[in-house]
Amino acid sequence: MKINDNDDITVSQQVYSLIRDDIINRRLGPGEKLTIKKLHEKYGASSSPIREALFRLQQDGLIEYRSNAGMKVAVFTKEDLSEIYMLLTEFDIIAMKASMTPSRKVGTLATLARSIKRSEENLDTEAWNYYSDEFHMIFYSEAGNSRLTDAARKIRAQSTVFSSSYEKEPANRLEIFHQHQSIFNALKADDLDLAEKLLRSHIAASYIKALDTL
Repeated sequence: MKINDNDDITVSQQVYSLIRDDIINRRLGPGEKLTIKKLHEKYGASSSPIREALFRLQQDGLIEYRSNAGMKVAVFTKEDLSEIYMLLTEFDIIAMKASMTPSRKVGTLATLARSIKRSEENLDTEAWNYYSDEFHMIFYSEAGNSRLTDAARKIRAQSTVFSSSYEKEPANRLEIFHQHQSIFNALKADDLDLAEKLLRSHIAASYIKALDTL
């Protein structure tokens, strides 16, 4: 896919989104070398926005730079996955608890309810992955802690490489949807301990699915 004329989105942002999408959907495979020339031919962008996009993707941990090898798509090991999902669990729990303080609870529950409804309506569409991820991101947006969101951004970007793969399976989508629904119901019942237990179990199940994609 090539970049398009869009005054609302910079060329750098478009290139970043296109490369990121190709990495997540394995059109650019693990370990694949990325050069300015190759990316220019693929996306039709000049070198400056491509470099900006590559810098952001390196910050996300989706590409790696080696002085003797240049840029390449990141390769993840089982040890990497263990670290990613361990941090993902703790970040999500911190965000969930922060989003459920008395002053934020009503807004969080209302936003979660809308997200779950959209997720259910899109179980069989390409938009489902977005709404699945949105469920978790609501905790961060409602928590209102920019440092927490920044700390989690890189980990969540890396986990998406795997979730986008196993979430293509209808059975996995349905399982994840019901897990989200159970977490929401626990929060609505004001049982934060149960919600934390369910969230830990949910991410642990996702970790097992991610291992299967390696």
